[in-house]
Amino acid sequence: MSKSSVPTASDQLGFSQLVLSDYARYRPGGKAGWLHVLLRLPSTPGLLASIILRAQQCLFRSGRVNLAHALRTPANVLVGCDFGAGMQVGRGFMMVHPVGTTIGFGLVIGDDVTFAGGVTCAARHYDPKPGQEQEFPTICDGAVIGAGAVLVGGVRIGTNAMVGANAVVLSDVPDDAVVMGSPARRVGTREAAS
Repeated sequence: MSKSSVPTASDQLGFSQLVLSDYARYRPGGKAGWLHVLLRLPSTPGLLASIILRAQQCLFRSGRVNLAHALRTPANVLVGCDFGAGMQVGRGFMMVHPVGTTIGFGLVIGDDVTFAGGVTCAARHYDPKPGQEQEFPTICDGAVIGAGAVLVGGVRIGTNAMVGANAVVLSDVPDDAVVMGSPARRVGTREAAS
């Protein structure tokens, strides 16, 4: 997935398909169905966050922008997340501990991405000057973002990359790289996903 591309495969999926793809990350090999999702909700806050995010994503995509924005408050109240309407999130998104997660409206996330708690993905400029574009991160397939990590601006997190806990990412992260620190620096390499 390139920096400017979007997860087009998920654009074709409906609400149920997206939620069930997320559920499969929490229960690998388990039976996927709405009954199983509902039974897991009381003990899996990330799944509840996923349902809200997917509803917001599908509403925005269908042109119901105001309703998508209205789901921001229930996400804050119910699971402590702040989801800006308009993000594009691929299949199999997993928020292990969703409390404190803040993701901006221009964020692009690929397939099978994992967030730990308190992740922030934000624009570099909150009050852009005229003609100045707000750029949000792009997170490629299979990436893992650690607890408290902050991704700022139009950075690209590569395929299968890992961002360590409390890292502050200000520049692109290559595929399969492991980065940590503030500002984030490469400290290792992950094995390619099989």
